[in-house]
Amino acid sequence: MREQAALSNAPEGYLDFHDEYAELIAELAALGFTPTQVLRRLNFLYPHINKKYLNYALSSGIWQFGPVTADAPSYTVLACGLWYVFAEAYDLPPEPEYAALILDCDIIHDLPPALEARHFSNEDIAHVLAKIGATLKYLAAHPYSQLEEEAYAQTLEDIRLRGVKEIGTEGGSLYTLLAASMEGESAWPAPAQTVNDYLGDGNWSLGMLRTGIYPAEALENEWYIDAAAVPEDFAPKTLSLFLSYCARYDREPTALNYGYWSTIPTLIEQVPPLGAVRAKFGSWQTTLHRGRTQIARELRLWTKNEANVASVEASAAEELELLDAELTNAELEPDTPDNSPADATAEPAEPAEPARLSARELTEQGIGVVQTAHTDLAAYHRTQWEQTVEVFGERLAQLAWNRRLSTYYFFDGACLEDADPTPVVTVFRSPTGFLCELEPTVEALPAFDPEFLQEHGWRRPVPVHALWNLHALDPLEAATAVIEAMRSGCGCERWDFYRTDDDNDPLAEETEMASV
Repeated sequence: MREQAALSNAPEGYLDFHDEYAELIAELAALGFTPTQVLRRLNFLYPHINKKYLNYALSSGIWQFGPVTADAPSYTVLACGLWYVFAEAYDLPPEPEYAALILDCDIIHDLPPALEARHFSNEDIAHVLAKIGATLKYLAAHPYSQLEEEAYAQTLEDIRLRGVKEIGTEGGSLYTLLAASMEGESAWPAPAQTVNDYLGDGNWSLGMLRTGIYPAEALENEWYIDAAAVPEDFAPKTLSLFLSYCARYDREPTALNYGYWSTIPTLIEQVPPLGAVRAKFGSWQTTLHRGRTQIARELRLWTKNEANVASVEASAAEELELLDAELTNAELEPDTPDNSPADATAEPAEPAEPARLSARELTEQGIGVVQTAHTDLAAYHRTQWEQTVEVFGERLAQLAWNRRLSTYYFFDGACLEDADPTPVVTVFRSPTGFLCELEPTVEALPAFDPEFLQEHGWRRPVPVHALWNLHALDPLEAATAVIEAMRSGCGCERWDFYRTDDDNDPLAEETEMASV
């Protein structure tokens, strides 16, 4: 009956479309796909499919879409339920235009299918999304707005009672759907206890902080969520670290992931929370766009500086080559001013001087003093450590995006033949910098010094980031931090025992230690 009614009211030309695709759509519906999932799938797999007829088919009522029971809400869907209840509690009008501009991609991706599985219509889904947009707009303008656990639970009850009251009445379909959706194990919006457990790990205030809502204990815990809490170097320092973390651990850089990441115990007092970031930039989408632009500008500046340094080095090399040529020509000049052969009966010549070094060789020897032993041992070692950092920085600069470079050290012996290479630090390069992580085995080293590491910017392990870590925007900064941590925080005291991946040569050019 429903099919006959739908076909009789179909737009002109639809019947041919129906004959071609009806069986395929029926099979997809039987597999539990939602209308949005079917729409995306067929649009990608059949790029020339008639969009008008497809939309009519999916909304005609001929097929019953969606799973038998809705899945339990994901982290994103749970947060969306919280934001929707906030809008109801504050009686905020829908903001469809704002929602279209600033809603995070994960919200648009995850929430509509979840609501479709609960039999929300397209109009109902649009209304819910617009209400969530209203919440995020309001929180950006009023970051100190609160939603206590009791107020959340009371608002849920008010929605349920209104839905029950409006069963069978015109205009009450959304609240009726919400009331039905709030029942069972996959309830949405979720009960307060579920929100507390999943978003806040049992702590309501922490859940609010992670979702950008002001918790009551914020000032007591020194959590500041206004725009002033976001420093000017937020993009190159904090956002670049977050983006590198996401790239390293295959996470999407969403607002909710930032909210959770910003509450890691090692970061919660060092980086601004999500609410402060939204208050500063207006939305997470704007934060990403502006932040990535600023990071790219910083990286271009570094690249330009590197190019300038390379140009200066090339000019210096060219000057050295010219000096070498002049010295060589001087040595090949004739022995007599008039170009005549030297007199065989002339007095014996003075003893020949030692072979003259080229300008390049003089430069490599330092200030032109040729020595067979290093008389200033401290200066020699200082130079070698500086060279180690410089070479490691060059290797990091050449590292491709989303690639790792491990640094090893030879422990267990006074010479390389008696030692085995042990990985100490791995550096992951993302488009936004270098994420340096100590290997878990280093904590067992006798010389491991956690206090030194923390004093020099390294963050201790926590469950969500289980390795000691540090982030740097440019390769020389990363190289300096890594060598410093290995040398003074892990007991890697010999520069000639350092290695990197697929490299049999030390980071410093000379391999023999100077004799004391």
